[in-house]
Amino acid sequence: MAKAAGIDFLLVDEEHGDVDDARLSTLMMLGNQIGLPTVVRAPQLARADVSRPLDRGASGVMVPMMETPEQARQLADWAKYPPLGRRSYSGGAHTAYGPSGHHATNMARANAGTLAIAQIETVAGVERVEEILAVPGIDAAVVGPCDLAISMGYPDAVGCPEELALIDRVRDACVAARKGFGIIGGNALIGRYARDINLMVSAIDVHILRDAFADAALDYQTIRAQA
Repeated sequence: MAKAAGIDFLLVDEEHGDVDDARLSTLMMLGNQIGLPTVVRAPQLARADVSRPLDRGASGVMVPMMETPEQARQLADWAKYPPLGRRSYSGGAHTAYGPSGHHATNMARANAGTLAIAQIETVAGVERVEEILAVPGIDAAVVGPCDLAISMGYPDAVGCPEELALIDRVRDACVAARKGFGIIGGNALIGRYARDINLMVSAIDVHILRDAFADAALDYQTIRAQA
């Protein structure tokens, strides 16, 4: 459905979502079969949580709450093959179940086509975003505006001027480093940065369902009122 609707990529959320290994493998396989790239948000910065989705064929992995270049180095190590990282080699889904061998070719292709994304969601992360993006193998930074506002002490002021200044800093750092820049948020906030965004996530499955149910309920109420 996402592909048919014209969505460019699918973000599979293992941090807040309910996705077990079997469903993750199925989603990665289907995405690759229909040409829909998939990015997995890992639940945490851990080797298995980074490498497992990639071995199953994910196009990239995003790690939440990134705050230091040391954490970014770990992410790059686990997401990229040598010489960029230290990812353990595995055949299977990410090599399209091709024949054994051709390791150097497969590794180079994977490094060029796999995204390692740092999600910046705290003031501490913003303060070191330039260092995070300077780590070889890190491809992009994505802002989580809700958690960022919470870390500022403004949980109900997403998009306030103070937060926009921090998002501006992340945007500017990405542009300067020639790395991808993204936001997970509402359309109004994303629209403010539309000129510079490479990765935007605003269509969240539970929100789509909620809004569809709300629209259906409103239609029903309108019909009843006209009866």
